[in-house]
Amino acid sequence: MIEISSKEYMINYGLFSGITLISFSLMLFFLDAHYEQDTFVQITNTLIQFVGITLGCLAFKKANDSKITAAEVRKIGTGISLVIALIGISYTAILTNVMEPDYMDKVLEISYNQTMEDYPEALQGMDLNTFIENSKPFTFLTYPVILIFTLLFGFIYSVVLGLFIKTKKQL
Repeated sequence: MIEISSKEYMINYGLFSGITLISFSLMLFFLDAHYEQDTFVQITNTLIQFVGITLGCLAFKKANDSKITAAEVRKIGTGISLVIALIGISYTAILTNVMEPDYMDKVLEISYNQTMEDYPEALQGMDLNTFIENSKPFTFLTYPVILIFTLLFGFIYSVVLGLFIKTKKQL
């Protein structure tokens, strides 16, 4: 019996999903909608990741004589999520340093205005420039947050998916 490597499926489906996410993000960028992180955008990004994980696991199962364990689903799903996270971090770095160097300033300005509208007491009379200067040292946290949340959601989804697509024990 030939052992099938799950690494190939992680990389291929991770790249496929990551490129799809980047294409969606570039579409938003060219439409000047990349600052609007509404529910539709979040759901679409999540669905792209989940579809990539599902397709990767099902392709592995098909290639492995319709056999897959829950542990393999978790491994493949988390691996695909890692590739997606690395592509997402690369895109974010290019966006914030090359495509639009003042991206973080605009995001912080939007955050300031939203906070001022919803919770003005939280700003304690702080003006926009002070808010941006106080917040800028923490913008580097964007990259680990992308990594952690992409892996976390991918892992959780993989656990649930593993319950449904794992091969049942034959008697």
